[in-house]
Amino acid sequence: MKRLFSVAPLALAIAATPVMAQDTEQTLERMQQQLNAMQQQLNSARNTGVRFNGFFSTGYARASNDAGYAGITEESEVKDLSLFALQGTFDVTQKSQIVMQLVGRGADDWEPEVEWAYLSHRPTNNLQLRAGKMRIPFFMYSDSLEVGYAQPWARPPQSVYGPIAVTSYVGADASYNWNFDNSSLNANFFTGFTDEDGNSGDVQLRNIAGLNLSWTDYVWTIRGVAATAEADIDATRLAAQAPAGSNVDTVLADGERGNFFGLGASYDDGSWQIIGEVTRVEVDGKFADTDSAYLSVGHRFGNWTPYLAVGWVESKDDNERLGFVTTGGGTILAPESILNFQREDYSVGTRWDITPGVAIKADVTHSRGFDKGTGNLNPSYILASGTNSTNVYTLKIESAF
Repeated sequence: MKRLFSVAPLALAIAATPVMAQDTEQTLERMQQQLNAMQQQLNSARNTGVRFNGFFSTGYARASNDAGYAGITEESEVKDLSLFALQGTFDVTQKSQIVMQLVGRGADDWEPEVEWAYLSHRPTNNLQLRAGKMRIPFFMYSDSLEVGYAQPWARPPQSVYGPIAVTSYVGADASYNWNFDNSSLNANFFTGFTDEDGNSGDVQLRNIAGLNLSWTDYVWTIRGVAATAEADIDATRLAAQAPAGSNVDTVLADGERGNFFGLGASYDDGSWQIIGEVTRVEVDGKFADTDSAYLSVGHRFGNWTPYLAVGWVESKDDNERLGFVTTGGGTILAPESILNFQREDYSVGTRWDITPGVAIKADVTHSRGFDKGTGNLNPSYILASGTNSTNVYTLKIESAF
C-alpha cells in the first residue's frame, strides 16, 4: 500500500503533460480500484473474526544405544518425531478471544489432543487476562515448546527441558506490560493445577502459584520465574521393574511442597544468537531436587545458523535416598540411589532456512557422565549394560504457517 501511495505523486506530475494526461488518469483510476479491492479483502478477513495458523515437524533420530536420551533409541522411527498442530483464534469481542490448539503426534497414532484452550481478555492495551488450559511458563521457550521452527535447535536442551516433563496446566494468568523508550518489561502471574505423565510416572501439581518477569531491549532478553505447588508424584515406571504381582510403594511425593526457580537470558543482534537458562527444582521427600543449566551459541550465515550447546543436570539431595525400594513382601527391588542422577550434554548442529516458514535442522548430541544413578535416562538399560554415554543423531524438517 505504501508503494501505491508513493507512485501517486509521480503519476500526478506526469499528468501535467497534455499528451499523456488521459493515460495517466486511467492508470490512477485502475490503481484506486485495486486499492479499494485490497481494502475490502482486509476488512472481510477482519470481520470474520477467525484466524488459523499451525506448525508441522517430522524427521528421524537414532541413538548409539538404548540409554533413552530424549526417548530416542536404536530403533527410533520417523513417527516418533512427527507432529502436526492447528491453532484457531476466534474473536468474541474486540477485546476478547478464544484460542484453541490441537496437536496430533505420530507417536500417538495422530490422535488429536487439546494443548491450548483458553479465553483471553484485554481490559487495556497493557493488561491481558486468560483462563483455561495453557502452557505452564517455566522456561524461555515454554510457549513454543513444540514449535520447532521457532527454536534454533533440533530439540530444546534436554538438561533443562527434560527433567520437567509437565508442560500444561488448567488455571488462569494475568500479564501486564510496561513499555519504555527502548525496552519493555512484562510481569505474568499464573495459578492453577495439572495432572500429567512425567518422566518417572504420574505427576499432579495442585495450587500452583507463580510469577515470571521478562525484560527486553529487543537485543537482550532477561527472564526470571519462581513458582510453588503441592506435588503428588508416583513413580509408576519404577514399579514396572518389579516382578509381576509385586506390590511396590512408588510414591515419591504426597502433597509435599514443590518449588521451581529459573533464570534465563538471550542475546540476538541478528548475527549472533546466545541463549542460556539455569533452573532449580525442589520437592520435599524422595523426589530428587535438581539443578540444571545450558548455554547455546549460534551464528547466522545467511540462511545457515550453526550452533553449539552444552548442558548439565544433577540431583542435589542424594543423602535423602540411602534406603531401598522394596516390594510388599520385603524383597529389595533397587536401592533408592537409582533416583539420583548426573549428566552432561554436548550438541553441535545447524539450521538451514530453505524458504520462509520452512527449516531443516541437523544435530549430533553426545551425553555422558552418568557417574551416579542413571543420568535421568533409561534405568533398566543403563544399570544392565553399565554404559556411561550415548550419542544421538537427528535430522528434522519443521514448518510454521
